[in-house]
Formats: sequence, C-alpha cells, structure tokens
Amino acid sequence: MTGFQTATRSVQSLPQAPGRRPGLRHLTGAAALAAVVALVALPVGDGIVLGPLTIDRAALFLATAVLGLSALVQGFAWRYMDGDRDRRGFDLRLGILTLAALVLAAADHMLAFLVAWSVVALVLPRAIGHARGWAAADAAASLARRSLIGGTVLLGVGLLLLWLATGGHRFSGLAAGLPAADPMIITLAALALVAAVVVQCALPPAHGWLMASMTAPTPVSAFMHAGLVNAGGILMLRTLPVFEAVPAATVAAFAMGSLAMLIGAAASRAQTGVKRGLAASTSAQMGYMTVQAALGFPGAALAHLVLHGLYKASLFLGAGSALAGAHAPRPSVPVTASRLMLAWPAAIAAGAGFALVTGKLDATLGGRADTGAILVAIAGLAGLQLATGVLRTGARTMVVLLALPVAALIAGGLYGAVILIVDALTGVAAAPQPLALYHLLLPVALLMGWGGIALGLDRRAAAAWTFFATAARPAAATTSSVTKGASHA
Repeated sequence: MTGFQTATRSVQSLPQAPGRRPGLRHLTGAAALAAVVALVALPVGDGIVLGPLTIDRAALFLATAVLGLSALVQGFAWRYMDGDRDRRGFDLRLGILTLAALVLAAADHMLAFLVAWSVVALVLPRAIGHARGWAAADAAASLARRSLIGGTVLLGVGLLLLWLATGGHRFSGLAAGLPAADPMIITLAALALVAAVVVQCALPPAHGWLMASMTAPTPVSAFMHAGLVNAGGILMLRTLPVFEAVPAATVAAFAMGSLAMLIGAAASRAQTGVKRGLAASTSAQMGYMTVQAALGFPGAALAHLVLHGLYKASLFLGAGSALAGAHAPRPSVPVTASRLMLAWPAAIAAGAGFALVTGKLDATLGGRADTGAILVAIAGLAGLQLATGVLRTGARTMVVLLALPVAALIAGGLYGAVILIVDALTGVAAAPQPLALYHLLLPVALLMGWGGIALGLDRRAAAAWTFFATAARPAAATTSSVTKGASHA
C-alpha cells in the first residue's frame, strides 16, 4: 500500500465532524485547479507583474503544489483536529502559512519575500508548539523560533547587501545590476543567503529545529516538510545570478547540500521513531535539492521540490494507518560483496535512461565535461539502491540481472522526463557548470556510503551507528513524554 493510499484511508477512517463545513479546503483545491489552468495557458515570458509579485510560470507551478498540498492537509485535519480546543487557531495558522508560501513562490520584490519568510519564522513555531502546556512542545517551538528567526536575520542581511550593491530591490533585476556591484559585498551577501538556506532547509548542522518538531500535529508536520522547509530552494532559484557570480557561494551550497545528503540518509536509518526518521530523510532530500540548484539545474531542483513535497506529505498523513496495519518485517537476506556486483547493471541502466532522456551527459561525452554528469551519476546510484533492496529480498539472480535493469532504465527515463516537463512548464533554463574535482567527491562519497550500508557495516560499527543515531537526536527538552493539557501530538 502506498503512502497516498494510507493517507486516504486515514482520512476516511476518521469520524465525520458534525456541523463543520469543509469550505476552506474546497476553496484551496479550486484555487489549485485554477493555478493549473493558468500554468498551461500562460505563455512563457516575463510574467504578469502585480505590485511586489510576478506571476510567471515558475510561480504558478509552485503555487499549484502549495495549494494542492494545503488542500490535502486541510482535508486530513478537518477530522483529525475535530474536538481540539484550539481548532480555530490551528486553521488560522495553516491558512497564514499557506498564504506565506504562495507569496514566497511569487515574490519578485525582496522586501515582500523577506516579509513572507518572516511570517513563516513567526507562525510555524507556534504551529509546532500547538499543544500548549506540554513542556516538550513548548521547548520544540522555542528552538524552532530561535533557529528560524536567526535564518530570517541572515536572509535580511543578504538581501540588504544585494540592494546596497546593485541598487535594485527586485530579483528580476539582479542579473543586470551585478556587473557593476562591489564583488566583496556581493560575496558577503551570497554567503549570508547560503546560511539562510541551510537554516530554512534544516541542513546539518542547523537541522536540530526540524528534528525537534515531532511534537507538531501530523497535519502541521505534513505541510511543514512538504511546503515550508523547501523555501530555501525557492530562495536559491530567485538568486541564481548571485550564485553564478560568486563561485565561493556555489561551492558552499554544494558542500552543505552534499553533507546533508550523506548525514541525513544515514541518520534516517538509525532512527526508531517513524516521524523522526522522516525528518532526517527530509534533511537529506533538501540537501539534494540544494545540490541540484548549486550545479546549475533549477528545473531539476523545482521538480525535486514538488515531488518530495507530495511524497513526504503522503508519508506523514499515512504514518498512523501504516503503523496500525504493520506486520512483522520480513527477514532480510544478507548481501555479500560478491552478490552486490549483481546490482551494477541496474545502476548503469538507471543512469543511461536518465541521460538518454535529458541529454545531461552529452556535453561530457563531447569532451566538455559539465555538472550534468553528476546528476547522471546520482541517478545511477539510485538504481544501485533499488537493486540492493531487491537483493535483500532473496530475488533470483536472473531477475536481478535481466528484469531489474529494464525497470531501472524505465525509471531513470521517467524521472528525466519529469524534469524536462518541469523545464518546459516553468520556462527555467539550466546553466550547467564546468565539471570540477570537488564535484566528483559527492558521487564517490555516496558510493562508499551505499557500499557500507549495503554490507551492513554501519550497523556493525558501533561508533558509526551511534554517531548517526545521535546526529538526528533532538534536544532532550523536546522529547519529554509528559503531556499536560496536550490535545494532539
């Protein structure tokens, strides 16, 4: 059963809330459909300027995702939160966060973007600490508030420096103003923006607030992980000219994203709680989104932003039903080093399918190696992970060698097709960079991590297992099980 199916069953199994009309979620769903129609109908161009907002195709694409996710979460919360003492406050905060996310998606004026970011920093912690009087919830809300306000200050510093250096206050004018700007000021601004992205996306070492947010009601967790944590990706997309002009900031974003991928993926395996494991996974996925943007592929980052949002929301909303219907896990077949070699055909097929559809390996094969090769390598590593999972089920050798590569080839091609569709819908242009030595460190580190996990070395090495388990451990004050006056945790 998929996460979406369990989320749907979760909603259907709850009792109907008497006397309450689900009008808001219907309006949000209708707005999402309207955004889809506008996305298809609006020609590629500069967009429609509405004061501080610019309604272009990228904004409509993001708005469609935000509104759709909000409607799904509201539908779940309509019955999940019934009887809660602060139900009106919950609905109000979810509505404000939805509006703030929409402004972030469309804001071209830097001040409008900063205001919407600030609203999230102020309202989201209150939503995390919804259960007033519960010490753990209050501590989690306090930690999130301090972290997100700190990220807001970093964003404000970065945008202020950009305004002083370029004389412009719109993201759309950055490319024109950067050539005449002071390089030192632009560099400081870019590094401040990277720091803001790290905090908002909960990348290590700033992931503590997200790991401590387990006290939030499930609908808040779903919308937070799907539509708010990824605001850092939107910031990178809006300021891509700055990152292109400051190589140090691009390297920093790539490094922090890579670190999040490695630590988050390993930490998610070491968690015993479902929601905490999902939170560690979100940090890893936000790291991958950051890496894609740093490599010069905004369309791929947008596609990942939305796909991860839909997937993670379904997992959070379906977590309760999945646990209720869980059975004893099937025994896992140990994988030896020699048997791991059987996974490589699937890895090559996944990378080949992605490369054939997207053409991201064409420049490298033509003698002009660029960062498209890194995305192809990561697609191949995803095929390795898929094959490893199949090997653990004890699948026959012929299935792994023949059927699995075909499935991996199709999967890699489909993922590449999604990215091409997003590129066409949003009108964003890729700007791949020349391949550098430090770019190669990521796939090498991921490959080593895959080998260690596949062979079970992470579980055998007590020090490594403890490190990854504690890397995602929230502050002790946020994990208390004592609930005083809490209604939903």
